[in-house]
Amino acid sequence: MTNRRLLAALIICHMLVLWLVTTGNAQTSPRATANSYLDRGNALVAQGKWERAIADFDLAIAFDPKFARAFYHRAVARYRQGSPAQALDDFDRAIELDLRLTEAYVDRGGVRFLLGDLDGAISDGNRAIELNPRLAEAWNNRGLARGHNGDHAGALADFDRSIKLDPRFAETYHNRGVARFNLRDLEGAIADQTRAVKLKPDFAEAYSDRGAARQLKGDLDGALADYDRALALVPRSAEAWFNRGTLWKARGELGRAESDFTRVIELKPGLAHAHAHRGLVRLLQGRDSEARQDFDRCLELDRGLKQSLERRIEDAKRQLGGRVQIP
Repeated sequence: MTNRRLLAALIICHMLVLWLVTTGNAQTSPRATANSYLDRGNALVAQGKWERAIADFDLAIAFDPKFARAFYHRAVARYRQGSPAQALDDFDRAIELDLRLTEAYVDRGGVRFLLGDLDGAISDGNRAIELNPRLAEAWNNRGLARGHNGDHAGALADFDRSIKLDPRFAETYHNRGVARFNLRDLEGAIADQTRAVKLKPDFAEAYSDRGAARQLKGDLDGALADYDRALALVPRSAEAWFNRGTLWKARGELGRAESDFTRVIELKPGLAHAHAHRGLVRLLQGRDSEARQDFDRCLELDRGLKQSLERRIEDAKRQLGGRVQIP
């Protein structure tokens, strides 16, 4: 009898536990469960565990298919994982579900910019600023898109506003420095890049861009020091190798210039300008056949450079007492 009573008691306890669990689960809403997965996914994002984070965001969406923030956070994780097209789809869905989700407009604008959709990036920046005019990142991102779209004055105004709202970010000073360089405000460009490297001492791109401003201003020694610093920080910076190559060419050190342009081509074989500049350096050294190969490759990559390349070749040939035509 004792064993039967004990067994009956255990069965009753087990049934009670099942009832409590079932009742508890019934009282937990799908949104609450989705939030739990969202929180865990964000913790995994902080650890750089993108795939596991995305799996949790998938579960959050499965429990609540109209959870805009789950789509938003999955988009961020997908972008960081290296899937910008998938990220864009998720940003689109997040915005469909919540038209006032400001950060989704900001980040979608960033992805659109990287994918070359400048008008879309500007549109997203406009909407983000409309929703939150005090969001420095929105002004910065729109400024990037405007600058790449050729509106350097508009970009400068956006970067000014971003820095006024939050003066702590090196990247915004760097971006404003690029806008000032494009507007030929060389002193302003140098000042902004100097501020950028003060805030972020390992900012190789800012050193390279400050070097370009110094070079255009005639400070070749200062420019060379900046290019060398950029390359010490990021030896695979094609931009820094290219910029330094133009400096060597300006100094008449053609062997060094050719070496730097060759390095650029190794890093970015599809960069037409690098082939053009190496060809010009080879032409100035009297190596016409090799120069011709570089010019042909340049125009294969970008036929739109034909006229400017012809002018540069004519200038180089005049230095050598001859002329050349590009078919």
